[in-house]
Amino acid sequence: MTGLGQTGEDLARTCVEFVELLRRRGVPVGPAQTAAFQEALFLLGPPTAAELYWAGRAVLATDVAVLPVYTRAFAEFFGGGDGADALPASPPHPPPTVLDRDSESVARPAMDVAVGEELLELPEEARVIASEAERLREKSFARMTLEERRVAALLIRRLRVRLPRRLSRRRRAARTGRYLDMRATLRLSLATDGEPVQLGRRRRRIRQRPVTLVVDVSGSMTPYALALLRFGHALLHAGHRVEVFTVGVRLTRVTDALRHDSADRALALVGRQVADWDGGTRLATSLTRLLDQRRGHAALRGAFVIVSSDGLDRDDPALLGRASARLSRLAYRLVWLNPLKGDPRYQPLARGMAAALPHLDVFLPGHNVASLESLAAVIGGSGRARSRV
Repeated sequence: MTGLGQTGEDLARTCVEFVELLRRRGVPVGPAQTAAFQEALFLLGPPTAAELYWAGRAVLATDVAVLPVYTRAFAEFFGGGDGADALPASPPHPPPTVLDRDSESVARPAMDVAVGEELLELPEEARVIASEAERLREKSFARMTLEERRVAALLIRRLRVRLPRRLSRRRRAARTGRYLDMRATLRLSLATDGEPVQLGRRRRRIRQRPVTLVVDVSGSMTPYALALLRFGHALLHAGHRVEVFTVGVRLTRVTDALRHDSADRALALVGRQVADWDGGTRLATSLTRLLDQRRGHAALRGAFVIVSSDGLDRDDPALLGRASARLSRLAYRLVWLNPLKGDPRYQPLARGMAAALPHLDVFLPGHNVASLESLAAVIGGSGRARSRV
């Protein structure tokens, strides 16, 4: 059995050897997971067998399919056996996560509780009113730490968006409808010697409106672009019709890359596909190219178009104004997310933003989780009439 009482470099070396064993057994473990495992053990101090097992399971065995392999490897490496005969039991009371604490009641108007005639003072932890998740909802993506961005990613994934619906040009068979179905009528008349006693009917289908995301990936927009790409990934995997494009120096379609089940791996694929990430901005040229492409034109017509950019464009502002006007005429709604709008003192003085503003239906900040929740509410609560900013 490998010693569990090791500390310092010996324990770190043991962790690395255990990770190598998992990789040989087919468990995908990346460098970030290995570092997180070592950090967890450092925070735990000299770990017990139970702490070591559950820390590794939480960090290294993130896929349910690899749990049996992880269990056998742990028993073999740390227990000296071939099976899982003496595995640590499940912790009786696991510590609550940030999202678990957020789901509980956070409003505690009374700081002390009276028990009979005696005043019982609550511990300091019970005096916290605002949960960490609630605090992260209002924090800008640009100021979040790596751990806070992971929690924000979970909050974004939990967003629920109900897209508006529209009548399609295609028709379907129905019991009642305004359109006559000649084929169904002839088929039904076979049972009545050719007499059309019963008429077949058709009605127009009701389809969900598509969503098209246009994400600025220039240097000033990187943290906000990552958050909106996660939002697009959540929409795509919720079964909605979504198209995602990145704009910077050039236009890139990244919808297929976001189809990967894991959001982190999908973003890694996007990073390899987008050549102008963290570069300059030629927003007007990219939007014009999107409007001129056949695929882009089809993705924009009748869709809920969401543009995420700070409006700091190197192109001619008049060109951006014309592109925004074409987008507004073609789309069902044109929403613009500008993270600079999160500052109450912000005014759209940039020439590109000022040229696009008259053609927008909704103008939102898009700098934190709360603004994405507002975006989801705008999408779900949009009516038929277009409401200008």
